[in-house]
Order: sequence, then structure tokens, then C-alpha cells
Amino acid sequence: MKEKITIFFILGLCLLNIVMNERARIIEGNFALPGQFPYAVSLQFINEKNCTYHFCGGSILDEYHILTAAHCVTDGSYKFDGTPITVVAGTVDLATKSLGVYHDVKEIFVPTSFTLNEQGQVDDDIAILKLRRPLPIREHPYIDSVQLPARDEYLPPNNQTAIVTGFGVYYQYENDGGIKSGPASPFLKYSYGFINVPDPVGCDETKICLESRAFFDGELEGACDADSGGSLVVNNTNILIGITSASSVMFCGAYERFTRVSSYLKFIDNVRLSEIDETIASTQQSHNFEEKFHHYPHCDQKYIESYDSLEL
Repeated sequence: MKEKITIFFILGLCLLNIVMNERARIIEGNFALPGQFPYAVSLQFINEKNCTYHFCGGSILDEYHILTAAHCVTDGSYKFDGTPITVVAGTVDLATKSLGVYHDVKEIFVPTSFTLNEQGQVDDDIAILKLRRPLPIREHPYIDSVQLPARDEYLPPNNQTAIVTGFGVYYQYENDGGIKSGPASPFLKYSYGFINVPDPVGCDETKICLESRAFFDGELEGACDADSGGSLVVNNTNILIGITSASSVMFCGAYERFTRVSSYLKFIDNVRLSEIDETIASTQQSHNFEEKFHHYPHCDQKYIESYDSLEL
């Protein structure tokens, strides 16, 4: 199977002249403690090298459902890419296989309105994964669900601090005139940002724009490659307000875009209640890989691609 590199899409280069002068800057963040973010999961598959490959994040809705980004599971429209997905929950260390809980995905749902164009503009970037077996929520000390926001909450100018989590790339650097990414972290990390801060491209009401708190102080820190689909929650709560979707600048760790969860509560309710209509596309998965995950090593993932060569 082709290794899937999840891209943290480039929507604009407005700050390129600023950030290109910064070389080998760390996408800093903090290391999460076990159980600190019990809703955070990793989406993985077993690649042709017989190791388990992390490609996106997600959030636990309930024992059967995971929220993630549509671009993690599709080909840029609502057509599915066929990747057999296993969800890894209950761990902050993907390399230590005895710590995780592994559950295969049974079905995937996305809005038929999801789009990603050649310019990197992404809309309705949300997906729900239904698991074949239930997660042991609250039975496992490090597994729990998120809380959904009320309808139409967290709209501008609701400026407050939020937390983004992920297992993605932890540094980038300039090389031969392009920007390349270092390896993905097997450890869950998190960073802080200010939501609904205007970014260089603009942000409509189905999205949340976030400015890294570190970037406000002149540093780069935040979500990057392979963090897509992960969680944005209100500080000091488990209220999921956003799904990691895109970046509006070439370097990670400045301005970030998230799918606004409060704009998609009807989609979430319909999937959870199995009320599937023409606005929802779905596909079944039949693989049985979860028992194998304990026996395969975690891939040594090195994201060394230039943004110029990534496929949208």
C-alpha cells in the first residue's frame, strides 16, 4: 500500500517572507501526560514494510464513533481512498504497543458537500468513523469522550485560548529553497492558541481560525503534517470546538484552520442515529487488523517531502 502522507494544506503564502528567514525552527509544544487528553486518538494502517503508520488524528465521540477530518479519508472529494483504518486510543506513546487500545473501523461517513480544490481551499472538512467494537470508555483509565459544543457556539469575536493536540511532525526547516518537514512524533503533544484571530486569508463561519500563542511572541508552535483530524478544545475543558484542517501559511505553527464543530451538529447527530440521507456519503471497511497491531513496530516516520511536491 502506498504510504499516505497527510498534508496540512497550504491556503496562502502571505507570511512567507517573514517565516522563510527562520531556519530549522521547532514546532515546539508540550508532551502530553497519560490521560491528559483521553479523547485523542491516532488513525493508522499497516504499511508494506509491516509497521504501523500514523497518518491523522481524531477525537472520541462515544464508544463507537470517532470525529476526524474528511481529507484524511478521501481523495479530495467525498470519494473514499480505501485506506483500512485502525484507531489507536488510550496512549500518548504510539511506539510502546502494550499501552494502546486498537479498534478497526467498520464504516466511514463524510458530507457530500466536502471539497478540496487545487488551490488548497477546503470546505466541510469533517468525517465520522464507526468502529467495529466499542471502546472501553471510562473502563480504561486513559480513554474518554469529548463534549460537543452547543449549536452555533464559538463564533467570532469569541477570542479565547484553546488547545490543539496531535502526533504529527515536530519540526520544519528550509532546504534548497523549499520547506521540508522532519519526522512525526510517536508521542502526543499539545500547544495553545487564540481562536477567532483573523488570519491572512480569512475565515468563514464554518471554520475556526487560530493564532499560535507562541507565534504571538515571535515563535513557531502548533499543528503540522499528520496532525490533521485532531482535536481543538476549549482550555481547561473537554469541549471539542474544532477539527484540525489546514494552515494558511507555508510554515506550520503560525495560523491554523479548524472545522467548526458547532456548524456540523446535524451531520453528527444523523450519523450517530443512523439517519443517513443524500447529504452523507459512506463506505464499509472489512479488514481485521487490530490484533496484529500489538505485533508490528511503529513506523519510523520521516516527513521529508517538500511542500512543492505534495499531492493535493
